[in-house]
Amino acid sequence: MKKLLPIALCAVLAGCGGTRVVDLDNQQEVATMQDVMELEYRDWEKTAANMTDSMLKGNALTGINKPIIAVANIKNDTMQRFDTDILIKKIRATIVKSGRAQIATNFTGEDTTSNTVRATRGNDEYDQSTFATKGTLVAPNMSLSGKMIQRNLKLESGWFSAVDTRVEYYLQLTLTDLKTGLSVWEDEQPIVKEGTHAPTW
Repeated sequence: MKKLLPIALCAVLAGCGGTRVVDLDNQQEVATMQDVMELEYRDWEKTAANMTDSMLKGNALTGINKPIIAVANIKNDTMQRFDTDILIKKIRATIVKSGRAQIATNFTGEDTTSNTVRATRGNDEYDQSTFATKGTLVAPNMSLSGKMIQRNLKLESGWFSAVDTRVEYYLQLTLTDLKTGLSVWEDEQPIVKEGTHAPTW
């Protein structure tokens, strides 16, 4: 009997944990996701939607003939480690689906296949008529750049309560006309959270 007690206790403790898979297509499930101080799915979704809406509703893309955007460096200057493509990919996808602009994937080295195919010209193993001819790559005429910033601010708390922190995140994006080098659209979207266990360096 005594030997069974530790086993039973372990089973009970294990049962207290568990994993809940969130159905992202179910708005009620998304709304009841546990809040965290780090950036997460709902932050990415809302911020990407706001930024894209701001860009498409402005006049940034109307003054350029066939806008082709190269995504430059989007710097992560927060206290968390994450790939900024989590956010930028959502913005890019919405822009492309809108039909208002295209994304230059080859120019920034994101897609190297175009260069690999062209470097294979002359190889007898390939039907040369299937290769893209010279002078067909299209250069971008716009550049999207920016950064994500984080500020931690200590809040007043009671004697016996945990110290709360307000974490302010700012996504800053700039769209530049590559012909003139001038900014044609800029925006900043804040994400503000308050609680304990704030991300730090």
